[in-house]
Amino acid sequence: MVSETTIGAQKSAKRPRPRFYRRWWFWTIIGVVVVVALASAWVGVRGWQAKTELEAAIPLAATIKSQAIAGDTEAAKASVTEMASHAARARELTGDPVWRAAEFVPFVGVNLNAVRTLAAVADDVITDAAMPMVEVVANLTPATLKSVDGGIDLEPLVSAGQVLSEASTVLTAAGQRINGVDTSATMAPLTAAVGKFDSLLASLAPPLASASQALDVIPDALGASAPRDYVIVFQNSAEARALGGTSLSFALLTIDNGSISLGKAVPAGFGNFAYYQESVIAMPDGVAELYGSEFGRAMSNVTVRPSFESAAEVTQEMWKRQFGTTIDGVIGVDPVALSYLLRGTAPVTLSTGDVLTSESLVPLLLNEIYMRFWSDNVGADNAAQDVVYAEIVQRTFEQLIGGKSDLKALMSAVTQAVDERRLLLWSPVEKEQALFTSLGVTGPLPQSDETTDRVGVYLQENVGSKMNYFLHQSVGLGQAVCRDDQRASYRIDLELTNDLPLDAATSISPSILGQFVRENLKPGVQRMIVMVYAPSGSQIVGAAIDGVYVELEEYHDTAYPVAKVVLTMKPGTTSKLSVDVVAAGTDQKVLAAEVTPMVNPTAISDVPLDCARVPVQ
Repeated sequence: MVSETTIGAQKSAKRPRPRFYRRWWFWTIIGVVVVVALASAWVGVRGWQAKTELEAAIPLAATIKSQAIAGDTEAAKASVTEMASHAARARELTGDPVWRAAEFVPFVGVNLNAVRTLAAVADDVITDAAMPMVEVVANLTPATLKSVDGGIDLEPLVSAGQVLSEASTVLTAAGQRINGVDTSATMAPLTAAVGKFDSLLASLAPPLASASQALDVIPDALGASAPRDYVIVFQNSAEARALGGTSLSFALLTIDNGSISLGKAVPAGFGNFAYYQESVIAMPDGVAELYGSEFGRAMSNVTVRPSFESAAEVTQEMWKRQFGTTIDGVIGVDPVALSYLLRGTAPVTLSTGDVLTSESLVPLLLNEIYMRFWSDNVGADNAAQDVVYAEIVQRTFEQLIGGKSDLKALMSAVTQAVDERRLLLWSPVEKEQALFTSLGVTGPLPQSDETTDRVGVYLQENVGSKMNYFLHQSVGLGQAVCRDDQRASYRIDLELTNDLPLDAATSISPSILGQFVRENLKPGVQRMIVMVYAPSGSQIVGAAIDGVYVELEEYHDTAYPVAKVVLTMKPGTTSKLSVDVVAAGTDQKVLAAEVTPMVNPTAISDVPLDCARVPVQ
């Protein structure tokens, strides 16, 4: 008899097992596979779309930069809007939970994280930095900066400063986030994209920081906190000094909360400024021997040393002693710079009937007024010339500050004047002077660096004349390694040509010919003191004038060795100076020169140097 237990077991053994596709784990696996597949497809499609958006967005940065520099603000705004659209879409595509979850997948995750970070940072930079900055550029126009009284409205500058400061903070944070992206395991195209974006941020950060710094300083410099008084030093390039020309005229420029007023031009002569028996400021090391009684004693000679800082300090002290007021800064400008600035203004008509333009200013100011007032009374001639000179300066600056200038032309003119060291600025306020230094307008002694040795070639007229209007000059720079110690040998050549006519004694005004009787010279002979500043640590080893070796006295200005010689040129003749220098070290560097800005431009060229003709010391 079969037991019920046995029968139950037999029935159980015959019951068929559920097929695998009916089991829960199968469908779980299927579900996971489907989810992963869908997620992969989702991430893949959105990743491709995000890549496309970023590839369209990032190159627009260079376009926007070019458009902003060109002043095409409308085009720049359109490009920023387009760029913002691409970046926002890329951020949207890479910011959902599925994408975030996929970032935990080995290998794939680091790539997804990099893409998401790139999209997010791009969107932040465009939204929080690029768009506000483009609006700032669009709003900073002559119309918005001009105040009701014809001065400068400082409010747009203050607002712009705040925007740029915030934008600079955004770029700094963006750079840190991009630097934090791990690209050690990312795919090559993505690694390249991160690197490219990092380079873009790095290139934008310094100029943005500089602009932010400038707008932090400029409002106070324009009298936002308190009125500012600046002395303008007008240099006469027809009578050369190391920085440009004799400082024959001065004017006080006052700026009060953007409102500008210009005082009457004050000539350096006619007893307007005292002459001092000792320099009014402490002389730097070597300056007393190099410049003697010319430095720091007379207002007409504040530009005798090729350092605008010392010129400004002398000006500040002499102005205080003469008028009892402490000035807040000094501006140096020469007639050539003024002619550049007139490109952006309408012609100026003088009381004499003369019309000032960019082309007419220099010949009128530096030659024609001296020829016009020519009589037997030199004192009366000089007084009449100074009246016209003062009016030219006065009317030119009134035109420039009148608010009707072509800003683009004016900025181009300023850039050229700064590049040629014809427009110089100094402030006793540390952060303002730091800004001026960054802008290259402080006129320092020649500064060498790791890649370049810079020499200074400076000229000083020595006849008390205005004959440098007829002087032409060129500089040649040669270098070669000729020594056993591998230090480079430098040669600095200077050619000066006197283009006065041969009959200068009768055809040229005595006001131009200067003190030739006092100097025991024939009329029309130009005599120039030349000072060649060699790089700090280098050695001056020789000099020749017109091919004839000359002995040099040992001079220095602080750490700079200086060769000081005198060149004399009769009308129609040329004189040549060569100075040989041995570099301080063995590093091969570019040789460059800074020269006194003259009426006529100085050609600077590289020339070959033959070691057989180099002095060995």
